[in-house]
Amino acid sequence: MVRELITIEGVDKSFGPVDVLVDINLLVQDGDRIGIVGHNGAGKTTLLNTISEQTQDVGDIDFAPGIRLAYLTQIRDIDSDSTIEEELSRKGRQFQELEEEIASIEAQMADPAFYEGDWEAVIEKYSQLQQTLGESGGSNVAGIAKATLAKLGLDKHPMDMQVSKLSGGEKAKLALARQLVGLAGVDVMFLDEPTNHLDIQTTEWLEAFLRDFKGAQLIVSHDRYFLDQVCTRIVEVDNLRAWPWKGNYSKFLRQKTAQEATLSDMINTVEKKIDATTGALKQMKRANKYDKSISAKQKMIERMQQELKALRARVPKKRKPLILKLEATDKASMDVIQIEGGSKSFEGLERPILNNQDLEIRKGDRIGIVGGNGQGKTTLLKIINGDEKLDSGMRDLAPGCEIGYFHQDHATLDFNLNPVEQIEKLRPDFQYGDIRAALGRFQFSSDQVTTKLSQLSGGERARVALLKLLLEENNLLLMDEPTNHLDMDSKDTLEEALINYEGSLITVSHDRWFLDQVVNRIWELQDGVVTVYYGNYTDYVRAKKGLPPLGDDEISSV
Repeated sequence: MVRELITIEGVDKSFGPVDVLVDINLLVQDGDRIGIVGHNGAGKTTLLNTISEQTQDVGDIDFAPGIRLAYLTQIRDIDSDSTIEEELSRKGRQFQELEEEIASIEAQMADPAFYEGDWEAVIEKYSQLQQTLGESGGSNVAGIAKATLAKLGLDKHPMDMQVSKLSGGEKAKLALARQLVGLAGVDVMFLDEPTNHLDIQTTEWLEAFLRDFKGAQLIVSHDRYFLDQVCTRIVEVDNLRAWPWKGNYSKFLRQKTAQEATLSDMINTVEKKIDATTGALKQMKRANKYDKSISAKQKMIERMQQELKALRARVPKKRKPLILKLEATDKASMDVIQIEGGSKSFEGLERPILNNQDLEIRKGDRIGIVGGNGQGKTTLLKIINGDEKLDSGMRDLAPGCEIGYFHQDHATLDFNLNPVEQIEKLRPDFQYGDIRAALGRFQFSSDQVTTKLSQLSGGERARVALLKLLLEENNLLLMDEPTNHLDMDSKDTLEEALINYEGSLITVSHDRWFLDQVVNRIWELQDGVVTVYYGNYTDYVRAKKGLPPLGDDEISSV
């Protein structure tokens, strides 16, 4: 029999006068891997925290007796002043709870009066706690964490190295290793954006780890490919409610599309039934107000009204869509950029970024650059753009090639300007009304358009950078992590715009779903060598495993 680990019934959560979650009902069972999705600001992390911390305003969140929880937080508290060894030695929350409970029982056992009561049950619990601590590695946290670190490719650094010297991606791996140790005794794991700052190889390792994990998981993530690989159920947070769906993310999308196609008809059908039954009830009352069947009709109408309310609650909340259309200037020749014998290295790095490489970008190419953190993917984009010079070799830009560049840190933006001023600077020929209209199509409110870019969120700055790209003349797009900070709806819009873009595209991205949608070639950068694979990301993965490309109607299992 499958264990019921967490039961959530009628839960509401608000911050002051603002409702965030209303009437949440959910059952978490052993083996569930539940992905929590929704647009930015929908309340996904609030739902995760409310469940894990039992901080609801109304309703019940019941944990099965004795279950143990683990938390992998979005904000990973790495101390940059500590060493790798010191970070790995920090015990996780689950170990602290176990050790505190064991210490409490040991203190009781030291008192002779303890043995006058029901001491056998307590001793049995003590043995179970000791076993759980041993199985989860609580007595050897650092050793297990080091082994995990080796699997993540960070064992090359000395253990006394300061954390401050690690890259952002390496710090994320270190935090991940520390949080994943000792999960053998855990029943439910809560994960908030676990793939943030991880390269593809580390993300794939994490996916395999989570699939093998025996307990239940609740996962907030924007990584659609990750949700496909890991999750058995999806919960969509929308319109203050949480809607459960069976299957992974792809199956959720298919089910949701099918439901939305029929939802309007279902609402109309119930409305007509209510109108017809209400009319019949009025006639019955006029004919004989003492008719015993009147009460049954009234209850029938009440049931249908509840059904109508439930159906209307499932209508997705209407949000202003991101409107994005990228047009290429038709000036480029068939050969867009060529690199011959290109080499590039930096002092202090063990390996070159490029080692005598010949690369060709032709009109219509849509290239995704992949490789581990620190391999030089962003540097390769900068070489193509001309921002970084080759140490040796030649870069040849074809006549008529106009490059548009999207930086992952939005370096093309002036953070001292507001969105209106940024667009005015780019297009002084635009009238103020035209600029406001353009920003409105990119989901900016009247307050946001006069707020300095330095004070906007990462997602808002990303939308300004995309609008800037839209207003420039280009026929070759270089995009460095363009889906970072975008919610799922905006990612879908960007993908559609890039699919319809008639120019060439080169993108660095950890977003495998995005790469599957928009590229027709993969460049794998490893130790200064670029290996070319034809097709999208899934085709690349299959080719690495010696498998043929998928047919049009086939669904990938890799």
